[in-house]
Amino acid sequence: MVESGEITLIMKKNNLEFIRTYNELDALIGEKFNRENDDSSIYFLINKYRRSKVEKERIYSNKLDSARKIRNLMVHESGIIDELFDVSDEVVLFLKELITYLRNPLRAKDVMTPLRSITYGKEEDLVADLIKKGVDEGISNLPILNDKNEVIGILNSDVLLLLFLNNVHLDRKTKVKEIKGYISLQSQINLRFMFVTTDYEIDVLNDYFAYSKEQYKKRLPIIFVSVNGKADSSLLGIISPIDLIIKNE
Repeated sequence: MVESGEITLIMKKNNLEFIRTYNELDALIGEKFNRENDDSSIYFLINKYRRSKVEKERIYSNKLDSARKIRNLMVHESGIIDELFDVSDEVVLFLKELITYLRNPLRAKDVMTPLRSITYGKEEDLVADLIKKGVDEGISNLPILNDKNEVIGILNSDVLLLLFLNNVHLDRKTKVKEIKGYISLQSQINLRFMFVTTDYEIDVLNDYFAYSKEQYKKRLPIIFVSVNGKADSSLLGIISPIDLIIKNE
C-alpha cells in the first residue's frame, strides 16, 4: 500500500516535469519567433496554429490552450493544486512532442510536388492544347517554363481574360511564345506568385498562403520552389495550400 506522503511526492515530481517542459517550450517559441521579451509566447503560438491550414497545428492549438490553463492554475494555486491532482504523462508527452515539432519542422522540399510530377507548358506549345490539358486535368494555374526550366509565366483564366479584353485573337495554331507578354506572373489580375528555396519551413509557407490576400489584395494559389528561390533559376517543384494539409497529416 502506498502511503499518502508518497502519493504527494509522485504528484509533485510529475507536476514539476510539466512546468519544466512548459517553460522549455515557452523559451523555444520566444527564440524561434523572435518573442523573447514577450510574456505571451505560448498564447501567440496558440493563436497562430488556430488559423493554420495544417490540421495537426490546429489540433496542437487546442491541446496547448488546455495546457496553458493547467499551467496558470499551478502557478497561481501551487500549494493546493499539487495536492489535488497530478498532471498526466500524456500532457507532458504532448509538450515534448510539440517541442520536437518546432525544432524539426517540415520544409518546402518535404511537401512540394516535384517537377517530374507537374504538368507544365513550354514556349513552343500550342495555347489551345495547354488549355485543354488544364481543363482535362483540373489545373487552374499551368506553369510555363523555358528551356532552362525557369518559370516565365502562367496560363490560367486571368490570362484568357486579359487576352479577351485586349482583343487578342487565338486560333488552333497560336503558340505560347506569341502571347508571352500576357502570361507573365506580373500580369496577373487577381493572383500573385512567389518563389522559395527548398529549406523554407512549412510554418512560413502557411503564413504566406494565409495572409497574401490581406497584405497584397491578391490570392496566392501556388508557391514555386526553385534552386535559388527566385524566378531566374530552375524550377524544382510547386506547393499549393492542399499540399500543406495532405502531406503533413
